[in-house]
Order: sequence, then structure tokens, then C-alpha cells
Amino acid sequence: MDKNWIDLIQDYKSSGLTAAKWCEEKGFKVHILRYHINKLNKEKKKASNETQWASVVPANLTVDEPVAKPLKVIIGQSTIEVNSGFDPDTLKAVVKVLCE
Repeated sequence: MDKNWIDLIQDYKSSGLTAAKWCEEKGFKVHILRYHINKLNKEKKKASNETQWASVVPANLTVDEPVAKPLKVIIGQSTIEVNSGFDPDTLKAVVKVLCE
């Protein structure tokens, strides 16, 4: 999906206007907007059905350190187990991918 259309659809949804009124103001035909909304919805549905795995390895964990019970973070159908000593930037990146 073209990033421009994703931004335009977001603009339409946040405008509070009807599709016809928003299209009139932006100079688009309503059927073009609806086509791209349907296309985006199909792509999101397809992506949500695909399983994506990511591995998160703590940066400074050693074998001698006692390991506490991991924190479980559930996003949709995905579960992330976070151990002490995890890399916050890596977790942030993984959560961003799962939320998309």
C-alpha cells in the first residue's frame, strides 16, 4: 500500500467528515477513497494472519546470575517473555512490529 494513501486514509478517518464531504474537500472521487480503504483493510487482515517470530536476547545476562520469572507481554495473539537484563530498545522495536 502506498504510504501516501495510508496517510490520506488516516486524515479522512480523523477528520470526522463523511467520505463524500472529505473527498469533495480534497478533490478525490469517493470510489477511489473506498477502493484504497478496502485494499488497506485486506492487507491488514492478511498480515494479521501471518505468524511473525522475533528473538529477544538480554544483553548482559550471564549463566551465574539467578533468573527471575519472566514478564509476559501479550499483544494480540503474540506473547513476549521479558527477562531481567533485557535490552529496552530491542523490546520497543519488537512491540512496534507487533502493533503494526
